[in-house]
Amino acid sequence: MSTTNLDKLTDAAEAGNIDLLYAVIQTDSSILENIDSKQFVETPLHIAASRGHIQFSIEVMNLKPSLAWKLNPQGFSPIHLAMQNGQKRTVSRFVDMNKDLVRIKGREGLTPLHFASQIGEVDLLAEFMAVCPDSIEDVTVRGETALHIAVKNNNYEALYLLVYFLRENTKRGARRLEYKILNRKDEADNTILHILVQRDLEPQVEEALGLMLNTRINLNAKNLENKTALDMAANVDIRSILLSGGAKSNSQINNAPTYAQKLRSKTTIIENVLIWKRNIRSDISEEQRNTWLIVATLVATATYQSALSPPGGVYQVNASDTNVNITGGVSNPGNAGKSVLSRNEFFVYSLLNMLSFFVSTIAVFILTPNGIIGVLVSGPVGWFVLCYIFSMVRTSPTHANAIFVKIVSFSIMFVALPCWAIIVYYGLRRIMLKKLGRS
Repeated sequence: MSTTNLDKLTDAAEAGNIDLLYAVIQTDSSILENIDSKQFVETPLHIAASRGHIQFSIEVMNLKPSLAWKLNPQGFSPIHLAMQNGQKRTVSRFVDMNKDLVRIKGREGLTPLHFASQIGEVDLLAEFMAVCPDSIEDVTVRGETALHIAVKNNNYEALYLLVYFLRENTKRGARRLEYKILNRKDEADNTILHILVQRDLEPQVEEALGLMLNTRINLNAKNLENKTALDMAANVDIRSILLSGGAKSNSQINNAPTYAQKLRSKTTIIENVLIWKRNIRSDISEEQRNTWLIVATLVATATYQSALSPPGGVYQVNASDTNVNITGGVSNPGNAGKSVLSRNEFFVYSLLNMLSFFVSTIAVFILTPNGIIGVLVSGPVGWFVLCYIFSMVRTSPTHANAIFVKIVSFSIMFVALPCWAIIVYYGLRRIMLKKLGRS
């Protein structure tokens, strides 16, 4: 590869001359490959992107896609340089060709998303979030998210956009992602709230604080100096806003146990049940979980239906009729709705039926997700179980059978109740955390 060809290629990139690009390639067909072999190099794509030569840039990317990921000696990729030089259309075309370029990390771990947040380029920020939503998880070498960068650079429109994106995201696991990003700490363990409260109370800052108080941000998180946002508030007005949202100072908060302390501590019965449930769910895939949930639901429904209509049916007796012959004898109005099975037959039938019903019901509890969905599902399932017990007791042909049904039913329910209690507890806990903004 001669110096002359490199100079010509540089001239072609600076002028955006595609004909000259191919003239150089005809002379030296390996020139782009040789450039790509270097770890840090100023490529023709860097030059063309910084000057906004869109067609030339696309041509080079088609010929050698890997050049789009190259960092120059200053630690910047072509898309970084295009943003630095205000070449928005070039940036958009790059992202159209490869959405993952939004996540390319340059100097100090800065991605194009971070840079858009830094300079307050809201249109590009929205475009990046639309094509590559996962990019919001990227952090710089200082542990900063795009939200940290927006607040530090007083770009509140960028902050609003990012927060609204987290709130409206409907992707699976979006609520966990929202909590994670809002409460992410930088190298000094400062959340975005720690940084925001150190600003003067201008209208934009006040609006941003109001927005934060209505998110899932932890108002009482501590930084490396063991200070909460309330401890770091710049003035009385900001302290007043924080106090209205339920924020506390360091002296008002008990230090939470560390992870090591939690591991060394004794586990409660509820925690053991939760661990057992989690282990069961971790041993199966999501597809298997969905399949077993459907099977368990079908079994529970079928056994409940058989409780309403036991084998052979039930006595159809008019309660006002005291002299109706049934099987050659005098009927008792109290037999109305009772199973026609004998005591021994009903004993075997009810035992098998109840075991099937309760095992499938417990499986539903275990396989149902925790959180708000678990709470919504667990209530109707619990009432469904009570209706089943009532139906079995009502169709029992003898008082002894009814007592047996009650004993077995409530004994098995002692296994299901802890699962139900855990689902409700953790579901309500998530709802309260979202409302109070606490960890």
